[in-house]
Amino acid sequence: MENRIQAAASEIVRQSAQFDRWGTLALMDISLRYRRTVIGPLWITLTLAATIASVGTVYATLFKQDVAVFLPSFAVGLIVWTLIAATLQEGSNVFVASGHLIKAVPAPLIVHVLQMTARNVVIFLHHLLLVVLLYVVMPWPLHWTLLLAVPGFAILLVTLVGAATALGLLCARFRDIGSAIVSGLQFVFFLTPIIWTEDAVRGTAFHWLTRVNPFATLLDLVRKPLLSQATDPEQWLLGSVYAVGMAMIGLGCYARYRHRVAYWL
Repeated sequence: MENRIQAAASEIVRQSAQFDRWGTLALMDISLRYRRTVIGPLWITLTLAATIASVGTVYATLFKQDVAVFLPSFAVGLIVWTLIAATLQEGSNVFVASGHLIKAVPAPLIVHVLQMTARNVVIFLHHLLLVVLLYVVMPWPLHWTLLLAVPGFAILLVTLVGAATALGLLCARFRDIGSAIVSGLQFVFFLTPIIWTEDAVRGTAFHWLTRVNPFATLLDLVRKPLLSQATDPEQWLLGSVYAVGMAMIGLGCYARYRHRVAYWL
């Protein structure tokens, strides 16, 4: 088993370094999906912008929050959540959707996970244009802590790649898991401080949700630095634990099951 894990880890590291391969495939996916359109993937960004403007304004009024304070937090939270949800949902189906390629082309399976993740990251970068626009309209103080969004994003990506790898392998064998992931993410969305703020539940019985919910921690490692808000050392520790844990789970599943996927498809 140790030799299989070493071989799997070596394969993942080697393929991860070939950015020109899976990065190009990700860009091709986006260009093919939105060919013959004028603004391409920016259609998703415009849809997200409409959601932020309408839903954000309504919830700020319902919760009696200052729109200039609530809207940036809601916008960044929704943008990061979109990346998380899209990666996990597509990750659970990544090998099934690529079944024809897996059975025809002898390429390492991790390439499909990296390609899918890169595609969602490119779309996420498009969505960040909304944060820039929102800053122009409703500026907030900028501090050097903005740079902490980079390691926070790295922790989030490692966690997502590990989770997508494990889910993709499990869903290739048990197809019902994919449907459960979609339903579960819809439920978790409302338990994560996106449309509600941590301050709104501070001092109540629901405050524990922000501590035991790993999605809340991973989301805040990106959102709080972008909004120049302080992150707790506890969040960085928990985020690192989640990243290492999911990376190990993904590696273990990849080492054990990657040779069986072609027979499950």
